[in-house]
Amino acid sequence: MLGKVLITLLVIIVAAIFLRKQRARQRVSDQPSRPSSQRADPWQGQNRKNPTDLPADALPTMAGNMKTVLWFVLAGIVIAGSLVTYLQWQDQQRLVTVLLYRDADQSPVIYRVSKRNIGDSSFITEDGTQVTVSANERMEIVGL
Repeated sequence: MLGKVLITLLVIIVAAIFLRKQRARQRVSDQPSRPSSQRADPWQGQNRKNPTDLPADALPTMAGNMKTVLWFVLAGIVIAGSLVTYLQWQDQQRLVTVLLYRDADQSPVIYRVSKRNIGDSSFITEDGTQVTVSANERMEIVGL
């Protein structure tokens, strides 16, 4: 459930960023253009000149495209991380059956346990009972 909420929020944030970028592009295209000699290039130092093979407008659009790509990469990383975390959490919540074989008993004692509550020689059942397995008992986990 938490993973679904996180993914929904992430989709909303990405959509808001995308719409904001589109509005900014529309405002820039609607404004009258100034001469290129008056335009300051934020990507170049004062002692450097613009590259001659690229037009003066190309650098800011390339920077905007790079920012967009980086935002999408970041969003992908966050989505992938959230998905992996959610799937691990969901796997740890899964109930398994633990069969505990005692010394002379042929029939095992059956417990239902969350996967996260299983330890090396002990486990906590669904109802909160902590069971410690002794050296002469055998524990079998069904459903892993």
